[in-house]
Amino acid sequence: MPNAPEPPLLDVRGLSVTLGTDTADLELVHHLSLTLDRAQTLCVVGESGSGKTVTALSIMRLLEFTAPVRTRGRIDIDGTDLVALPDEEMRRYRGRRIGMIFQEALESLNPSRRVGRQLVEADHRARGLRGRRARTPGAIDRAERKARDLLTEVGLTDTERVMALYPHQLSGGMQQRVMIAMALMSDPDLLLADEPTTALDVTTQADILDLFRRVQREHRMACVFITHDMAVAAEMADRIAVMYGGRLVEAGPATEVLTMPRHPYTRALLDCVPQVGVRRTGGLPSIPGAVPSPAEQLPGCRYAPRCPCATTRCTAQEPDLIPAGTSRVACWHPVTEPLTAPRKPAESPARIPARDEAPVLRVREVGRTFGTRVRQVHAVKNVSLAVAPGEFFGLVGESGSGKTTLGRMIAGLERPTTGEIDVGEDIVLTGSGIRGPKKDFRRRVQIVFQDPQSSLDPRHTVAAIIKEPLRELTPLRGDALDARVLELLDEVGLPASTARRLPGQLSGGQRQRVAIARAIAPEPELIVADEPTSALDVSVQGQVMNLLLDLKRERRLGFVFITHNLSLVLSVADRIGVMYQGELVEVGHPDAIVSPNAHPYTRRLLQANPKLTMPD
Repeated sequence: MPNAPEPPLLDVRGLSVTLGTDTADLELVHHLSLTLDRAQTLCVVGESGSGKTVTALSIMRLLEFTAPVRTRGRIDIDGTDLVALPDEEMRRYRGRRIGMIFQEALESLNPSRRVGRQLVEADHRARGLRGRRARTPGAIDRAERKARDLLTEVGLTDTERVMALYPHQLSGGMQQRVMIAMALMSDPDLLLADEPTTALDVTTQADILDLFRRVQREHRMACVFITHDMAVAAEMADRIAVMYGGRLVEAGPATEVLTMPRHPYTRALLDCVPQVGVRRTGGLPSIPGAVPSPAEQLPGCRYAPRCPCATTRCTAQEPDLIPAGTSRVACWHPVTEPLTAPRKPAESPARIPARDEAPVLRVREVGRTFGTRVRQVHAVKNVSLAVAPGEFFGLVGESGSGKTTLGRMIAGLERPTTGEIDVGEDIVLTGSGIRGPKKDFRRRVQIVFQDPQSSLDPRHTVAAIIKEPLRELTPLRGDALDARVLELLDEVGLPASTARRLPGQLSGGQRQRVAIARAIAPEPELIVADEPTSALDVSVQGQVMNLLLDLKRERRLGFVFITHNLSLVLSVADRIGVMYQGELVEVGHPDAIVSPNAHPYTRRLLQANPKLTMPD
């Protein structure tokens, strides 16, 4: 008789997670079922609010520490139901057989303890060592040896120095490598990774993804990898599970989900991914609307309000997950045609300034040095560039390349050490300050930061946030000021009711729209956008980018758009500048940037950029 197939390592059946509130019970995850074999990677994809992170935290049973949740169904590891385990037994699984890597490594590491001590503690917790047993020289030496070996395995050299550092003394990529090493200290069978590369630049992300694949292969771990980036899923996954509104809407082998997606939502997510070679200066694909909150009562398919294929049946009855090929799909009208490569849309011509047109920005041999005379860091070195009115200039490079420092100098938040920055014809930024009318400079140049949650005052309403630059830089007062706030909200696609809300009551995409409304309020001529879409879902990214492109066309706004997402700027920018170690090593049209004659560093960025594998 042939050998019976090996049972899955992870078997989730009928998982439902309900949050109890003062007014109602909110179902965060509904009747979810999935399996994962040893040494396999399952990528769970979907927009924010789809239930991905709740699912991972439920497997670890971490939600019960932070919220009044009820969990139903089964979560089996090798046949043991974690849902039914007493707390003491669950602690033996958590960190031993199951490891977890969170999205923000710096927030997950203890800021007051050195890296080495945290790794040793992780080993002791996994082995159940406490008190005197944990403090014996033998136990400490064994744990430190293992920590050094794992730090080497995850690509960190000079392990003694790394172990002696505090988390804030490490770069983002190093912090994430330490988190991976910490998760491996217990030799887990299952590794949960929640958006571990979202905030990393493309080359660091590529290194971390390669590291995940190698470590998983060598340790024969199963991995649940949560991401909203379908291109990352294409590179990592053996299987893909697509979640929407707390439901599993499609699941199957990665090759089938990527080439023959049957749910309209899966297809929409794939269509939203910017791809090298496909110019979309007229606008990026996006999914209208937003993921429904758990409080919204929708009797049918929860995707129906956003789905172009929805019928009366879709809005009346929720579909079950049924087999389709080797996948499963929850849709009344599954698509049956394979996915084809995206058609190249008609491209809007690149913004080419007229010969007699004065640039809105001119950067002349600008440099910025930090430190003392003894030890100096040259963050920016002799950079020169110009941006015309209505031009979208993309600035790309790795973390530490100097692009954010350059953007902050253009916005007047840093002073150049050398060189000058001209804004229009009458304002010059130098190392000694602003020459020219300072109020005009503040009106002409605005900045949109990467994280709107930290750049918007959490104590102020949206209306108060937008009114601030209007009061400072325009004569508007009273009813005219209130009316202008509502006009700006409408211009960025937000309802008038948003004016009364606080930033914490908004989604990430809505907060970024508020930040954009605030930036365009004084009618600037140039906007410096510093990674404004890096933490957003791919669909929300498309919505925000389309808003910026509309503003560019309608207001002839110049943009310096700083990002590490090369695919994104190749799709929409008029010109692109590539920065490396503080220098602007290449400037050109996107077609020149992707040509074989591009700078070697540009080719390296292109090679590291995650790609979707599509059939022709």
